[in-house]
Amino acid sequence: FKAANIFRNPNQGRTDNEEIAQRREANMIANNGKERKDLYTDAWDGDKYKGSSFNILTVLILVGIGAPVTGVVFALATYGKLWG
Repeated sequence: FKAANIFRNPNQGRTDNEEIAQRREANMIANNGKERKDLYTDAWDGDKYKGSSFNILTVLILVGIGAPVTGVVFALATYGKLWG
């Protein structure tokens, strides 16, 4: 059992490669012979990423460092007033 087979009508009798070729052809017809624009971005130059350095990893690092620092600053600022 292949995962690709769950989307295929078993009565058609086509191989996976034939099915992929048929779907690719149908996609090209539906898009007037053009590739989908949402498949491409200016952030890539071939296989080299040239986009922004701000991404989800940056956000995780900022949260991972910012949350403890904020907690320590709050604790030091409120020591003797709210606790300790």
